[in-house]
Amino acid sequence: MKIRIHNNLILISAIVFLFLNTIENIIHFSIGRNIDAKNTANIKIEIPEIYDIIKIIFIMCVFSILQALFTYYGLKYL
Repeated sequence: MKIRIHNNLILISAIVFLFLNTIENIIHFSIGRNIDAKNTANIKIEIPEIYDIIKIIFIMCVFSILQALFTYYGLKYL
């Protein structure tokens, strides 16, 4: 059975990945920044500096493109 692939699958997949992982990465960044307070149950969520946000988004873009391409070609050749 051939799976019909939506024309915008790569774009949709990349946008969803970027949105969800931005939230996750900000949480991970905040946990890493507050590692000294690891014995407390509270996590203080902080928005990173603009330079850190740019680095995070750049890395996420690279991986979102890779994820979208693997999804596209995986579905295309299954």
